Amino acid sequence: MSSRVRFSGSERSQAHGRWYRTVAEHFDHLYDSGRVTRAYPFLHDLFRRRAPVLDVLDVACGTFALDLPLLRRSYRVTGRDVSKEMLRIARRRLEESGRSADLGQADMRTLRLDREFDAILCLGTAFNYLAKAIDIRRALRGFRGHVRKDGLLVLDLTNFDAWIRNPQNARAEVDYRAPDGRRIAVFGFNEQDLTRSIHLARFLTVVQTGRGIDIRFDEAPLRIWTKDSLTTALQGNGFKPVEWWGDLRLGARYDRRRSPRLVSVSTRA
Repeated sequence: MSSRVRFSGSERSQAHGRWYRTVAEHFDHLYDSGRVTRAYPFLHDLFRRRAPVLDVLDVACGTFALDLPLLRRSYRVTGRDVSKEMLRIARRRLEESGRSADLGQADMRTLRLDREFDAILCLGTAFNYLAKAIDIRRALRGFRGHVRKDGLLVLDLTNFDAWIRNPQNARAEVDYRAPDGRRIAVFGFNEQDLTRSIHLARFLTVVQTGRGIDIRFDEAPLRIWTKDSLTTALQGNGFKPVEWWGDLRLGARYDRRRSPRLVSVSTRA
């Protein structure tokens, strides 16, 4: 019995919006399942050392998986995300946990919350999606307007210095079978335009439900940041970098050649 195959084209410049709609329900199972358990001790330790931190804004909260442990520790977390589908999962997670938080749809480039926070989080490569200089400035200025003096800005980025040194530009990134029998495979076809500091992220996503197979292609430009270029951008928009880490993990010192992530911690100057 043959399969029914459907192909969908690119949605360039939409920050993989359709891709997130496709995988939202299963997103937390597709990649590193230990990230949440590692990130919470890192963030809690950071907030304790840089106290006082109580009110936290996550500007790309996704499914809220990284924020729920903070809520359980009595931090007050506000979540914003551009994806309605990811927010739907986030609200369900909150309801299941018996906790509450202020969640809403927003773009980090145009935040208007009329309040300040002790810390702002932008995690999971979200900041890399701001490929244009004007969008980067808008976001950083918005962050500065929403964090108190001496408050924290935590940016979690892909460390492209290490990634480009060991490229795997055509690979199966994900092969996941959901409890309901659905299968999801994600293949990356990537390249870099180093002269413009751009990484072209291309995903071919295959979703099989019964005999139906959906094949979707999406691409988006991601900004390639180095420690030096990010320092310049932060300082030019009112932030002072104070710590650098190679992952959202306790003790993960930043190594330009090996670290999987480029994590900057800055204070509002």
